[in-house]
Amino acid sequence: MNRTACAGRSLDWLLIPGAVLGIVAAVTPWLSFRDNRLAAGQPVGLTDAAGPALSALILLVWIVCCALIFVRPGRRVDALLGSIGAAMLSLTLVAAGLGASHLVDGAPATARVSLGPGTWLSLAAAYIVLHAARSRLAIRPVLRFVVAAAGPIVILLMGMAGGFDDLSLMREYANTEQRFLTEIARHILLATSGVIIGATIAVPLGILATRSKRVERPVFAVTSAFETVPSLALFGLLMAPLTALSYAFPVLRDIGIRGVGAAPALIALVIYSLLPIVHNTYAGLRQIDPATLDAARGMGMSRSQVVWRVEFPLAAPVVGAGLRTASVQAIGNTTVAALIGAGGLGHFIFQGLGQAAPDLILLGTLPVIGLAVIVDVSLAAFIHAITPTGLKLEAET
Repeated sequence: MNRTACAGRSLDWLLIPGAVLGIVAAVTPWLSFRDNRLAAGQPVGLTDAAGPALSALILLVWIVCCALIFVRPGRRVDALLGSIGAAMLSLTLVAAGLGASHLVDGAPATARVSLGPGTWLSLAAAYIVLHAARSRLAIRPVLRFVVAAAGPIVILLMGMAGGFDDLSLMREYANTEQRFLTEIARHILLATSGVIIGATIAVPLGILATRSKRVERPVFAVTSAFETVPSLALFGLLMAPLTALSYAFPVLRDIGIRGVGAAPALIALVIYSLLPIVHNTYAGLRQIDPATLDAARGMGMSRSQVVWRVEFPLAAPVVGAGLRTASVQAIGNTTVAALIGAGGLGHFIFQGLGQAAPDLILLGTLPVIGLAVIVDVSLAAFIHAITPTGLKLEAET
């Protein structure tokens, strides 16, 4: 009971900055209007962007959120706070979309409307409140799902209906739609391939490391050393030998192995995925109680049965955590691969930096963040699903 009470109080302290941040966001410039893509932006307040009615509603909702923080935690209060967080995700972008449409009406075709600091602060505040409410609803998975999914679903429907088309970010997407779809597919393919190939190498290495001290030390020494090399430096180090190999053996060029492009990027992603998977495979197998293995052998299990029916199921959640870390890391590292011609969402980020176009940078950055979150959440659910019931019960106690 004391534990629950303490958890409730800590969540209240998390909610306070979220609600205060929301109120601050309402009085901070909401949008930025520019005469053209490269011109300096002019700040636009929430009232000027969305009108007095919607502005008052947003401010009122945040004030209500502040008041609810000091109400005794309960299912209804927690669900209401979660609904406020989800609603504010939607209302924030509704205000931005309406403001963009209002500002570009009658403006030159080159005019651009970008999200201002108020919008970003409001989104951050909504996320904090939503996260805190979901944590309180941990024992009610249905409510957690409804609270978490409501905002993104509304935003998705608004986007499909064209509610954000006048924002500069969406105009950048419209101008590069086909290229964007190609690059995001390439990004996913590179990251996924790097992790899969890395896992096929790292898991056997981790198993061997648990079986032999002679293997353990060099494996961890080499994988740890590679992990300390910055991604851009590793891409550069791979370019020279791959270029030399492609000229020495023209058949390699025919199958796409060159000093630039996907080949060095894929090799680097494989290398970076080794350490977390090797380490977690080793840790997962080492954590198994020897008495458990003795009991399995005492039941008459063969060596292979002990490995497949006892060791691997017990180690799988820890190995999965290493795979989760490597996957999220690969999503980020693939961004840098655009600098050596491998493509991916980094293409838009670096192009935007070169052209001083912040919305083009966001066009590459936001999907990378979204992919990382989706991969992280999906693998977390997968790890929970494959965790043996006994380990789940032990973790809960």
